[in-house]
Amino acid sequence: MESQKAKIYVDNLYQELHDHWNCKINQGPFMTQLRDGTLPLSCVRRFFKDWGLFSIEVVALNAVSYHVHLPFFVRNYDLLPAFADKIAEELISPKPPGHILILLETANALGLSKEELFEQPASPAGRAISDYCRRVFQDGSIIELWGAHVYEETLGYWAKQWAEALVSHYGMSDRQAVYFTAHAEADLVQHDDHMGHGPLNRMILQRILEQGLTMTKLGYDPKYCAFTMVDLQALMERHALENPYPA
Repeated sequence: MESQKAKIYVDNLYQELHDHWNCKINQGPFMTQLRDGTLPLSCVRRFFKDWGLFSIEVVALNAVSYHVHLPFFVRNYDLLPAFADKIAEELISPKPPGHILILLETANALGLSKEELFEQPASPAGRAISDYCRRVFQDGSIIELWGAHVYEETLGYWAKQWAEALVSHYGMSDRQAVYFTAHAEADLVQHDDHMGHGPLNRMILQRILEQGLTMTKLGYDPKYCAFTMVDLQALMERHALENPYPA
């Protein structure tokens, strides 16, 4: 696919995904109540318990994808430094083992222990997004994976709302809300000499299209892969609304 057509395709897919995210997540009942401060803390806790396990698993899966799709990045060597930096940042910033540390800091502020997050099973509804990611990251084609990555840009806007709500309505300090403040930055813009994850993912997806690497499994076109991430996050949120996690 020629470069201009690939860019138009990517821009259109991102816009469609943002519209879908706005309807299902941004304007959904969970986020609406969170922004207003009316979401019960027990529902916040349920969501974060399930999200915490997904968070640590998807960081590990990013490292797996480095190996799975390394030939593409060797051929497109200009993309390799930023891709490697993205994976490394999640594992070593602010220090090893990386983003797990800020995840646990916010979990602790919500009264959730490391054992609750990582050793107790997630709910089936909360587990679905992790299992879907495992399938796409380990067994998916490169365009399926970077179709799913389109969703990552929405997490920056979403995380910013979480951070503001936790500080404004749930008595947290900026430091306690660090998991969300860090991701509000990392997923959208350049930060501390690191390229934003969203812009990087756009570049990679466009390059995949330009080189015609469009093979997919039945029913797994890039739009489906992106929209499914949103739909499974919405499923986790609905479950949290219906199944509060007690203190």
